[in-house]
Amino acid sequence: MGVLGRARYWRDATLLGIATIAAYGVVFYAFGVFIDPLHEDTGWSTGTLSFAYSAGVLLSGAAAVFGGRTLDRRGSRPVMLTGVLVGALGLVAASEARNIAWFVVCWAVTGGAVAGGLYYHVTMAATTRLYSDRRAAAISVLTLLGALASPIFNPLVAWMLEAWGWRDALKALAGLLVALAGPAALTVRSLPVPIPPRMPGERGAWRDPMVWRLMLAACFAAGASSALILHQVSAIRALGLPLATAAALGGARGLMQIPGRLMLTPLTSWLGVHGAQLLCYALVAAGAGALVFAHGLMAAWFFVVAAGIAIGLSSPLGGLLSAEAYGPRLGTFSGMQTAATSVASAGGAWLAGLAVDRTGGYGLTLAGIAILEAGAAASLLWQRRALRAAQAIEVTAGEPA
Repeated sequence: MGVLGRARYWRDATLLGIATIAAYGVVFYAFGVFIDPLHEDTGWSTGTLSFAYSAGVLLSGAAAVFGGRTLDRRGSRPVMLTGVLVGALGLVAASEARNIAWFVVCWAVTGGAVAGGLYYHVTMAATTRLYSDRRAAAISVLTLLGALASPIFNPLVAWMLEAWGWRDALKALAGLLVALAGPAALTVRSLPVPIPPRMPGERGAWRDPMVWRLMLAACFAAGASSALILHQVSAIRALGLPLATAAALGGARGLMQIPGRLMLTPLTSWLGVHGAQLLCYALVAAGAGALVFAHGLMAAWFFVVAAGIAIGLSSPLGGLLSAEAYGPRLGTFSGMQTAATSVASAGGAWLAGLAVDRTGGYGLTLAGIAILEAGAAASLLWQRRALRAAQAIEVTAGEPA
C-alpha cells in the first residue's frame, strides 16, 4: 500500500480523532480555562459556574445512552451531526447570556450534546466498526490524536480570552467545533449493527459484587478527575502564575497522557492491571497534594507529570478492568458504568466549585480529590482481594482429592 493508499485507509480514523480533539477541547477542557475570567467579569459564583458544567455532564450521561442506541440502529452520522449542530448553537447562545440562569441552561445543553454525540463512546465505537481488521491500530490512532485536546485547547482558549473576551471566545469555539468535527460527522459513515437479545438473568446482574465494587471505584475516580480537570488551571493560577502560564501547564498535563498510554504494557507486566491502576490513583492524589503543600513552578510541574501520566494510563486500564469483571456483559455494564460515572463526575465538579466559594481557595477542593482517589483505591483493593480469594477457591476445587 502506497502513501496515498495509506492516507485513504486511515482517513476516517484521522477525521474521528480530530473530531474527538474538538469535542473534548471545546467542552471538557475549555470550561476550566473560562471559569476564572467568567467569574471575574460577571460576578457569577464559582459554585454556580461549576453547576453549569455539572449539568452538562449529567445531560451527557442521558445523551450517551440515547446516542449509543442510535449509533447501533442508524450509524454514526445522525449522532455526530446532532452533537455538532446543537453544540455550536448552544455555544453561540451561551455567549449572549446576560444572566447566570440562561448561561447554565445553554452550557448544559451544549455540554450534553457535544459529550453525548462526539465523545469516545461514539468515536471509539465507530472506529472499531470501521476497522474491524486492524482494530488495535485504529484505536491507537484515535486515542493518540484525542490526547492532543488539552495541549491544543488550553493555551488556545487562554489566548482567545485575553485577546477577545469570553463572549467572542465562545463564538470562536462554536466555529472551531463545526470546522473540526463537521467533516467527520458528514463524511464518516459507521453502519448500523444487529442488536443482540437481552441475556437471561441480565436485569439483576449488576448486584454481583464483582460488578458494583468496580463501578464504585470508577465513580470515586470519576468524581476526582472531573473536579481536578475542571479546576486545574485555576488551582495552578492560585500558585501565583499568570493565566496563560497556568493554561499552558494544564495543556502540558494533557500532553503527558501520551507517554502514560505508552507505558501501559510494561507497567501492567510489572504490577498487573490492578496494581497499575492503584499506582495511578496514588499519582493523582500526590499531584493534587503538590498544589496544596508546595508553591511555584516546581509544584505545578510535579502535578503536570504525575496527574498527566496517571490519567493517561487510567483510561485503558479501566477498559481492561471492565473486561475482567463484566465478561460477556461488557457492553451492558459499560453503559451502566458510564451513566453512574457521569453522576459522580457532575457531583465532583459541582462540590469542588462550592468548596472554592466557601473557602476562597483550592486547598479543600484538592484535599477532597485526594480523599476520592483513596476511596477508589480502597474499592479496587477490595475487588482485587475478592478476585484472588475466588481464584484460590477455583484452584483448590480443581485439585484431585
